[in-house]
Amino acid sequence: MKTLIKYIILLVVVILTSCEAELDLPPVDEFEPESLFQSEEGIEAVLFSAYNFDRINTGSVKNEILINEVTTDMSFVRIGAVEREMTPFLDFNWDSSDPILQNAFWTPRYRAIRDANTVIENIENSDVSEDNTTLFRAEARYLRAAQYANLYKYFGLVPLRTTTNLDEQPQALPLPSEDDFYNFIETELRESAGNLPHPSEQTQRGRATKGHAYAILTKFFMNTRQWEKVIEVTDLLMELNYYELNPDYRGTFFVENEGNREIIVTYSYRNEQGHGLQFQNGAFPPGFLNTPSVPEFEWTTSMANWPTQFSLRDDFVESFNPEDDRKQAVIEQYQNRAGNMVDLRTTPDNSRSLKFWDNDQVGNFSGADFPLIRYADILLSRAEALNEINGPTQEAVDLVNKVRTRSIDDPYSMGDAGSTEAFRNIILEERGWEFYSEGKRREDLIRHNKFIEFARERGLNASEHQIFFPYPQEEINANPALE
Repeated sequence: MKTLIKYIILLVVVILTSCEAELDLPPVDEFEPESLFQSEEGIEAVLFSAYNFDRINTGSVKNEILINEVTTDMSFVRIGAVEREMTPFLDFNWDSSDPILQNAFWTPRYRAIRDANTVIENIENSDVSEDNTTLFRAEARYLRAAQYANLYKYFGLVPLRTTTNLDEQPQALPLPSEDDFYNFIETELRESAGNLPHPSEQTQRGRATKGHAYAILTKFFMNTRQWEKVIEVTDLLMELNYYELNPDYRGTFFVENEGNREIIVTYSYRNEQGHGLQFQNGAFPPGFLNTPSVPEFEWTTSMANWPTQFSLRDDFVESFNPEDDRKQAVIEQYQNRAGNMVDLRTTPDNSRSLKFWDNDQVGNFSGADFPLIRYADILLSRAEALNEINGPTQEAVDLVNKVRTRSIDDPYSMGDAGSTEAFRNIILEERGWEFYSEGKRREDLIRHNKFIEFARERGLNASEHQIFFPYPQEEINANPALE
């Protein structure tokens, strides 16, 4: 326990200099070891430590996007260190020793779980007010369940650690049953939602609300194909009467529009050393200055432009209707710093996504946020669930059209929807056009039973077990129950 206390105090020092401004923390001298779990400020600091680990760190956002897209029909990487990191995922020959699995997808999640468990275990014996005890416990339960939902997306079932007490739950913790795992996440998110604030009452962007809990639960139900529950929980989220589509698709991601009501769960970044979004640095083409399709942005010499190249596959780019505004953030030509117009399409699979950018970027670090769940995702998820239960219905078609017609005046009719399978394919296409560069394509293809099929069509030796990644080797060594 003393080691844990020392670690959390050290982490608090780091958070004081790195967490989002919206989550203000008290001075570090409040947190002497003997009082860390006694004061309200100390408990809240541990809670914010969990939030810190919940947020994808600045260097891992590119991994979150790339691994969920280069393994699919959407994206590609060439040149440099990132290409070397992504080659196992491009080629479908990853294994448990890959450090990204441990460092980006496993360790931060279990650290957030540890901190959430610490709050839950200590809050009753602290000086936290009754109201804040209820709130902080709800936030901790939300954060813990959200980590397990995220871990499931990558690894399937994982050890369900609900206490920091190793006598109760030893290091070699067996995997839970599917029912126990599913029920735990559902119960935690439903019950935490009851004590989290309405989104209109939340003054600190990034801190949990009822909308967060319902959105994470929606996505978990989607990825476990619990269609009836998707309908129920999207009802609850929509009945909050808060979220809406931003009128302008590209404007949804502009720095000046952060906090718009389409964004439900987001990871916030700022244009400071160590705290910014970095994905755009690999999306910038060589010598990039500007592009006609994104006239609001111009690269300057104060910004990075990495040698590595993050690109989109030609078949995906060509699948867009040319009139679809969502394609405007796809760069097919650009002006370089020598004043020449460059056609990216002369090289295969070389178009770029400039969905995220910041005119005030400093070095590697952009202040653009990365949205984890948008309201558009909720609407399309509900449409998909309705289709899986009843086939195409007017409500499901209307939901898809609500998202689609924001960007192109070409709505689907009931005749276009056709059969369950035909409408399922329409929804999958719409999700690709709507969510490219947001790291959703892999889970969408898995849910539609297309992930392995599409990989084989690209000539890869893909196996059915690869819908999940292997447990990290370090975890297998520490916990033989994972073998």
